Amino acid sequence: MFSKQQIAYSKIEIRRTSSTYKLNSLLLINDLDCSVENEVVAHYLKHEFNLLGSGWVNRNSKKEVELRPLHFPFKQQLINQISNAYQFIDWQLDVRSGFRFDVKKQFDDQLIDQTKNVDIKNCWELGRLQHFPQMALAAHNSSNKAAIILEFKNQSLDFIISNPIGMGVQWACAMDVGIRVSNWLVALDLFCQIDETNILDENFTVLFTDYIHKHVEFIMAHLEGKEGAAGNHYLFNLVGVLFATSYLSEKEESLSWRKFAEAEMQKEFFKQFFSDGGNFEGSTTYHCLSAEAILYGTALMLRNDKPLSKEYIQLLSNAFHFIKDVLKPNGEMPQFGDNDSGRLFTFSATHQDKNGVSKKASLLNYQFLVNGFSGLFKDGGNASLEHNIIQQLSKNKKIENKRSEKENGFQLRNAKHQLQQPKTTVIEFDSNIDLDKISLFSYDQFGVYGFKSSEFYLTISAISNKKMHHSWGHVHNDKLSFDLQVNNKDLVRDPGSFTYSAFPNKRNDFRGVKAHNGIVVEGVEQNKSIGLFYLEREIKCNVLELKSLSITLQANYYGVEHVRKFTILENQLVVTDYCNKPFTVNINKFETYSPNYGSY
Repeated sequence: MFSKQQIAYSKIEIRRTSSTYKLNSLLLINDLDCSVENEVVAHYLKHEFNLLGSGWVNRNSKKEVELRPLHFPFKQQLINQISNAYQFIDWQLDVRSGFRFDVKKQFDDQLIDQTKNVDIKNCWELGRLQHFPQMALAAHNSSNKAAIILEFKNQSLDFIISNPIGMGVQWACAMDVGIRVSNWLVALDLFCQIDETNILDENFTVLFTDYIHKHVEFIMAHLEGKEGAAGNHYLFNLVGVLFATSYLSEKEESLSWRKFAEAEMQKEFFKQFFSDGGNFEGSTTYHCLSAEAILYGTALMLRNDKPLSKEYIQLLSNAFHFIKDVLKPNGEMPQFGDNDSGRLFTFSATHQDKNGVSKKASLLNYQFLVNGFSGLFKDGGNASLEHNIIQQLSKNKKIENKRSEKENGFQLRNAKHQLQQPKTTVIEFDSNIDLDKISLFSYDQFGVYGFKSSEFYLTISAISNKKMHHSWGHVHNDKLSFDLQVNNKDLVRDPGSFTYSAFPNKRNDFRGVKAHNGIVVEGVEQNKSIGLFYLEREIKCNVLELKSLSITLQANYYGVEHVRKFTILENQLVVTDYCNKPFTVNINKFETYSPNYGSY
């Protein structure tokens, strides 16, 4: 869980109340849609947060801030800057299990009580500070503006005081440090533009600037980019450095960090995304998570005049089209592979649909990401909040959005083994659909195939590329499983993930074959699990036949050969399964559904 490092944070006080850096402004709040839900911000003012399925829970600390004696004097320096009535937040508490991490110990010296179903992500999610930009946007047109700005200042000082650099759970993952620094900087940028009474005075901004500087130093000392094992975490290390070095005034140090992050971001993009645009984590939602990091990193590189190759721009376009194609007609993403509900930014609890209408967003709705990409492309769409933010971050520098011509990557093969008597499943529709409007999408390297129109959606997982991340850590045993939606109604859907380390048995249940809409050969998984984040990478998938309204695929694993044919008719979907071993069809058999990490 924790990477090792050489800096003895428990023996030094790194924080300062002075800085040689100044902060730039990258955004203009007057040009942004600030219609954030006030009721959500009202929760934040009361220190109530709804994170990873917790519901709205008060996160106030029930005790004084506990620090090592070395770090206590810094608290005394700053305590008078916080309002007298302010209550400190408990940044070390996992509210679901009740377990508290120890801020008096370094981030790599934290011990977890294995008897309490502790989920470290519950702390990290709070420490990402993704509620700060929402507060800033809400404050712009609020009669309660000064109170919201003051609360931002108080919570910021609280975090700085309560979390010495490198101490406690909030520094245990450099990815979360990168997400935090990005959100914090954007929020301060917006707040400073509406701070009419100088609540965020020079003392605060200088302190803040130094703490941001220390964030970058920490990330650079703990990069999660081990050769051959780097994944989405490393992308967020890099995007955090890009945000920080774009906001910090230019010095030799900050420029060297920026150049490093720009070069690594481009290199990792080609490592972590296949040429068809799909991400190598083997998960549809992790594709979106990594693509969001690439999107914002690209906007900042354009801002800073970093040249981008034609190949980079083409891959970015392919990654965008993957999202646009695989999204259901209602804007939601099927949950093939892991889903930890991760985001870089959560600017609003609502989203704008394709017609520009604001709606309350589920955590599976990724229209915000489509909107963000539209701010980068020359043929961009409606001027949504994310669209405008990307436009401003990139200084309105546009790139081409051109879908690459796909080669026929299908390997048409025959079944090798004697197959059992086929079993047919018929899923009826409530009404007839227009077959002429259905189009095919396929991402052969990622391993997802589908048929889609405004009223019909079928997508199938064949995610088995051996060039995916070496551990297959976010892959599920969901091969030839599928999602089906007709007239915005889910008839078959993937159950999601629910949790990672807090409940190991549930973790394995949600990623096993019995959780998915495929077949079950008793006693055989598609890939054997090795711990919670490794699979053996046994399965191989192929397309046997592809027609305008039907597809036949094959999966082979541990001596099992499964052939599945999907046939689309105007009033039903016919699924025909063949196998060389006795099997049962497992469609809609798993009773638990997790729409987002931490809840079901």
